[in-house]
Amino acid sequence: MSEAVHCHYHQNNAAIWHCEPCQKHYGDCCIPNMPEGYDEPACTLCSEQVTYLGAAHTAEPFWLIINKFFTYPVQLASLSFLMISVVIGFLAPYTGPAAPILSLVMMAVLIKYSLQIIESVSFGDWEPPSLEEAFSADALGLFFKQIAIFIVGGIALYFISSLGWIAFFAALFFMLLGMPASTMILAREQSLFSAVNPIKIAFVMAAIGWPYLLLYFFLIVLSGGPAYFIGFQLEPSAGTVAASSFLGGYFSFVMYAMMGYCLYQYQAALGYAAEMDDYEEVSEEAYRKNKALADSLILMREGREEEALKAVKGALTSAASDLQLNKRFFQLLMLTATDEVLKKFAGKYTQRLLIVRKDHEAADIYLEVRKRIKAYMPVTASDRFKLAKALSETGRAREALRLLFNMHKTFPDFAGIPEAYLLVAKMLSENLNNDEQAKVYLDYIIKKYPDSKKAEEATVFRHVLEQLTPQTA
Repeated sequence: MSEAVHCHYHQNNAAIWHCEPCQKHYGDCCIPNMPEGYDEPACTLCSEQVTYLGAAHTAEPFWLIINKFFTYPVQLASLSFLMISVVIGFLAPYTGPAAPILSLVMMAVLIKYSLQIIESVSFGDWEPPSLEEAFSADALGLFFKQIAIFIVGGIALYFISSLGWIAFFAALFFMLLGMPASTMILAREQSLFSAVNPIKIAFVMAAIGWPYLLLYFFLIVLSGGPAYFIGFQLEPSAGTVAASSFLGGYFSFVMYAMMGYCLYQYQAALGYAAEMDDYEEVSEEAYRKNKALADSLILMREGREEEALKAVKGALTSAASDLQLNKRFFQLLMLTATDEVLKKFAGKYTQRLLIVRKDHEAADIYLEVRKRIKAYMPVTASDRFKLAKALSETGRAREALRLLFNMHKTFPDFAGIPEAYLLVAKMLSENLNNDEQAKVYLDYIIKKYPDSKKAEEATVFRHVLEQLTPQTA
């Protein structure tokens, strides 16, 4: 089994795309799902088209999901097919001369349906083919191609036998070992020439590697399943024939589902590409956002911040209020923008966060900008007060006090000054142990805003501080 390949930028994510010029693998984290109708995606770094790897590196090894193969036939479509097989198997002995023909037709339908199971599972589809597909005549050619494979094999063995018994047994061994590979090729490519081509068969076995031998072992064991449950009957009854039909079909579906999944698991090595089984359609808006976030991350990792900024800015034109895009744009501005540009955007970004009640995130943004621009302050009194409350709730009193300092002078018309200064008084007393300075702010509230509800709270709080003063003196 080939080693799993992961996304170059997200080592925990499996790769499903590959860029040949850049020699980089990408997961769906870096190349997001596209809306229907879009062209094949291109590499973010070089703009060349990327190659789809399918689910080759996301599939679990088939030997770790054995239970899934045994439950595969226990679905509506496959169970319905098996029940029809039981009914026909039960009635066949009573149809007289038509019995062999009826059995042959049912065998043809079973083989065709089983091959359709391989094809379906090889594309990552765990839904069995419908009854309509099972009994349709359009794919009946698969049955005749399967018969033709045995005929071609028999003819080949006849001519090889003239070369000696060593050549004969070597060819027989290869044919027996390659039978599952031939069956998988027929189901997937529906080509008789490919299914009997020894080079193609050898390629499939070599591409799968040693797990092919494990698959072969499982198939041999499963092929004896019906005999294990029913045993060998010298004079089979109608009941045993019906049971044999059911169990034969059941174990056949298990085997063919396993072969189909083997194609799914090793699709990259075999040159196939199946869609991801958890693929979800996305809207144009979601795609533009996801692509901008993915592209900007890749470009940031490669040191191309200006291009990353351009990618996010383009997405923001149609989704200005999207918080993820705003966050990424802010991160990029912190790396590339001038102080003036950063201050302007930071103000808008914090306002958006405050509107949706993400006050603590807004406070973190404020502190990040302050690290770079020491004199930075939000432009509105309301924003300063909300940020100060968020900072005070997390114990960052000094940063909160800086936001509210001299607010009565900077914003004399702000209606929230009483509440803001009451907060200042509490932080001075409770966080900085400065009761005297706290009383100054409380006195200001009581004097300047006597009719405010906060004036009552300020009076009560000041009385508490007065009572505590002698104890701390």
